[in-house]
Order: sequence, then structure tokens, then C-alpha cells
Amino acid sequence: MNVLIALPHYFKEADQETYGSDRRGQRQARSIALFQCLSSLLAMRKNADDLILNIRAKGLQSTGSLSERREVTLEIHVFTDGINMISPVLNMFKESISVHTFELDNSRHLPLKARDHLVENGHAYDLCLYMEDDLIIRDSEFLDKQIWFIKESEHRAVLMPHRTEWVPNGNGQRLLVDGPLKKEFIERFYTPKCNAAQRTYKGRGVIFDQSDNPHSGLFCISGVQAKQLATLEQPVHGFIGPLETAATLTVLRRYLVLKPAWKDRNFLWIEHGHPSFRGYCSKWSKLDDSVEINENERP
Repeated sequence: MNVLIALPHYFKEADQETYGSDRRGQRQARSIALFQCLSSLLAMRKNADDLILNIRAKGLQSTGSLSERREVTLEIHVFTDGINMISPVLNMFKESISVHTFELDNSRHLPLKARDHLVENGHAYDLCLYMEDDLIIRDSEFLDKQIWFIKESEHRAVLMPHRTEWVPNGNGQRLLVDGPLKKEFIERFYTPKCNAAQRTYKGRGVIFDQSDNPHSGLFCISGVQAKQLATLEQPVHGFIGPLETAATLTVLRRYLVLKPAWKDRNFLWIEHGHPSFRGYCSKWSKLDDSVEINENERP
């Protein structure tokens, strides 16, 4: 499996804190998130052969090939404005990533540049992954599940993960940050639907919803889908801001976008490495269990 990955990278401590990438006093936290993001991507590379550090012989030794392991190669492209970036982290990975620099009137449009690169070049790859620079993939089967889902849908759908943060004093609870959006907003694009699809992955049945919040900070498509998208004019606005438009509207206007149902949330999730939402756990009160998570939950 060969995978093309594109992510925009921007950090500037600003007076107006719209996103985590411009929040004052967060350089260290943002650096850690970027490091974990890139590390988690590189961890998905697979080779049939591994190396042993042979201390006794002072050399490297081959383990021999594992016939059941499918090789996975990655090309990681990071898009910056050349100024507002965390260079020490990027330099740590300089042998494994390609950094692209764009001079833009508005650096908020970097996500669109990263998205465009993916769409324009993705036809030559099995998978194409766009993601924000503070997301961490913990699931070693993330790419396997994506390519399985795309084949199951015959390249007609896109699968989004649930994006999570850890809950302070939550004893293992996770906060799923992309909860229901206002009905009048989401229905500009489609009518949400629960149990939109059911499939079996390695013997496990999974239910997928047409969620009332399709955003996850990323999208994953096949080379076939990238070629299809390349024939279209790409959106530059229309789903909140350029960041969200790149991650969501790019695929939403062309494909059926699904997420695992709430009860199957563990099937595919991604960690928000620079937590921006967990503060709501102390600001907002817990809703009564009678409040519907999804207004379309019942058939």
C-alpha cells in the first residue's frame, strides 16, 4: 500500500485566539502535538523485514521477512508559510518528510494548498490522507480500515473517525469533540441519517451513520477518488473557515460521508493532540440522558 499524506502546519502566538495554532503560551504544547502527529504517521509504515541491533556483534541484523505483513510506504508533505512554524520539530523529521513553503497573503489558506496537492497528485497512490497537524493516530489498523471501507463502498463514500480528547479527572473517559451541529447548519449539506450502512470488518459488525457533524479534521480517499476530485473546482470556503472547508467540504460535496455509530465509536477514532475542547467539561453541565444525541436516532 502506498500512501500520500498532506498536512498544513502553522503556529503563531496571536492576540486573537481562533484556533489552537494561534493561542498564546502554547508553543510547547503545540510542539508536542506536532511531534506526536508526525511520529504516529511514520509508525504506520510497514516493511516485511525489520532490523535487530546486534550489540554483541556491533552491527545490524535482518529479522527475515514476515509473509503476513503487507508493506506500507508513506510520502508525508508538510505545507508552511516559511515563517510561522515550529522549525525544531520539523527538523527532527527532515529525513522523512518533505516541507513545502508558500508565500500567501493569508496563511489561513495553507490547508487549501495542502488539500490541492493531495487531490492533484493522489491518483498515483492507493490512499491519500489529508490531516491537521495536531492529530494523532493510535490505531495500527487505521489505514487498513480506510482502504477496506473505500473498497466496500466502491469508492462512493468516505469514512471519518471520531476525534477525541481525554477528559480531566475522567478516569479513562474520552470527550468526542465533534458532537451534533445545529440542524439548520448541517441541513445545508444533507439530512443526517443513523444506520446509513452496516458492514462486517474481520468478523465484527459495524454500523455507520451519516452524522450530524461530519468534521474530523481529516479525510482519507483512494487514488480513484482523488482523480475524480481533480476534475472539480475545489472549494475555498463554505464550511465554517478554510481549515474546516479543506478537511470536510472537499469530500462532503462529492461523496457520502459516514462515521461509525456512537455505539461503534471505538472502530475508528483519532486523538486531538492539542486539546482545545476539554475545558467545556467544567463549563457545560451534563445533559439529561433523555436528550437525544442524534435527532434521527429512531427509525
